[in-house]
Amino acid sequence: MTFSNLALILPACVMLHVTEEFLFPGGFIEWYQELVPSKTQGVRPGYLVWINTLMIGVCVLPVALGPTERGVGVWYTVAAIAGINAIFHIIGVFKLKKYSPGVVTGVLLYLPLFIIGTWYLFTSGSISWIRAAVILALAIGYHIFSVIRQGK
Repeated sequence: MTFSNLALILPACVMLHVTEEFLFPGGFIEWYQELVPSKTQGVRPGYLVWINTLMIGVCVLPVALGPTERGVGVWYTVAAIAGINAIFHIIGVFKLKKYSPGVVTGVLLYLPLFIIGTWYLFTSGSISWIRAAVILALAIGYHIFSVIRQGK
């Protein structure tokens, strides 16, 4: 595994995940409204399109930046957000006791990519434990912010 491989795999995983959520089989918005009904009376599809488009755009930056400090930081941030997103889907499956659009790609792609990428970045000395912890905290915060934002 190299950083170049990780950088190329990340956008493919994100595209497949967004496809599962919104196109095939789709239904994420309806599932999310059922998961968090008090917060999602007015789920704005435009926000979901915007935030997923931003995610896809940002996840290609590590390809351009390469194995630099910035490239690694952006990659780890997006991969951490993706990994936490997979956990969000898993929790939702257990809570609703039904399929979540996005859980398959989250479990089969996001979690392994985050784990393998973390291992690679640590063993290659590309990222420190402190930087990784800060990024992981931001990834968790992003998901909390997203749920709060959807509730407005």
